[in-house]
Amino acid sequence: MSKLNKDSVLGTFVIIVTFCLVCSVLVSSAVVALDPFKTAAVANDRQVNILKVSGFEVKGSVAKTFKEHIESHLIDVETGSLADDVVPASQIEGYNFASLAKKPDSSVKIPKDRDVAGILSRAKYMPVYFAKDENGKVARVILPFYGQALWSTVYGYVALSPVDANTILGVTFYSHGETPGLGGEIDNPRWQALWVDKKLTNENGEYKFHIVKNAADKNHEIDALSGATLTSVGVDKTAAFWLGDAYKPFLEKLSKGEIIVNE
Repeated sequence: MSKLNKDSVLGTFVIIVTFCLVCSVLVSSAVVALDPFKTAAVANDRQVNILKVSGFEVKGSVAKTFKEHIESHLIDVETGSLADDVVPASQIEGYNFASLAKKPDSSVKIPKDRDVAGILSRAKYMPVYFAKDENGKVARVILPFYGQALWSTVYGYVALSPVDANTILGVTFYSHGETPGLGGEIDNPRWQALWVDKKLTNENGEYKFHIVKNAADKNHEIDALSGATLTSVGVDKTAAFWLGDAYKPFLEKLSKGEIIVNE
């Protein structure tokens, strides 16, 4: 076999292909090696945001505070019942509902007339978090919610009172691509504070919480973000879908004392 001429077209092609293969192997190896660190970072970020609305201050490490105060569960969205047998308890914290919502065997298509959040489908099961005090008493119930805003899918957590399953005690948004200074103001603590103590439904059980311009109903409405009407509308519809529709069976069971978690 004749020696390969590196200066020939074939030689150049072989060198390029070899270089690409070596780079691919290196990149793939790096991805595999770094995957545990990525998983740990995602878990830490999730815990940080859940603790933001838990009402408990982080003391020491995030993981330690989370373990002391947060109890994770899965619920069957359709029935509102606990469904912790779906996955091992150790896997609930890493339960990727957004990814599962895209898979036919683990999701439910949302009828167009109900899909106000614009997500097309949702996971059959969703994680919920019970924030407990030092005595094991549930202080807040934390629910993930997400939907389409102006430029992106907005992901957040909302904390509700376990007493009536109707009073908002906190909210945070942990992922979105809205315009900084405009729609991005959903991250502003002052705007998030407007959510606190608002009621989801009225005395007749009708969903009334809304984000509107010049909010007039002090019990159920908050002011929309200035200069970010479409983002505000998206977040409003996202809240309406999850808190007024999807989670309704769970919230009804919770308010009636039918949801019992470990003491």
